[in-house]
Amino acid sequence: MWMDPLTELPGPDDFELTLAREELRRSRTDERIAVVVLDLDGFKAVNERAGAAAGTDLLVDCAAALRQSLRAVDQFARTGPDEFSALLVATDARRAGAWADRFETVLEERSRARPGGPASCAIGISDTAECPTLIDALARARRRMELVQRVRRLRREP
Repeated sequence: MWMDPLTELPGPDDFELTLAREELRRSRTDERIAVVVLDLDGFKAVNERAGAAAGTDLLVDCAAALRQSLRAVDQFARTGPDEFSALLVATDARRAGAWADRFETVLEERSRARPGGPASCAIGISDTAECPTLIDALARARRRMELVQRVRRLRREP
């Protein structure tokens, strides 16, 4: 398993392997699994305004918030420059939404003292009740996260 050196989390290839493994397990158990995709807000701006070290601190804060808020059975990884993904085992989208609210609070608290102020993120959630496979649930969660980002951009535009 390759670990991202900054966050010490699995990378995107490992997350894809986890998806495949969980899909096989789920096909035997029919267990519901929620898929979460989150993207840090303003990551590029933090790097530009406060420097790469501040951006690194933001990534580390996010990874620590994930570790603090997820259960031992849940799987998570850094899947992009400022994107993280998680599988919440035996969890539906409603309960994953409650987790997302708690996660955002933990992330905000952990990052409050860093340059640029408290961090926030766009989150998309789906589950296997909505989608036939975890790959489909991941794609739907990513689309929902991107929709949140678009809405936020439109709200900022005059």
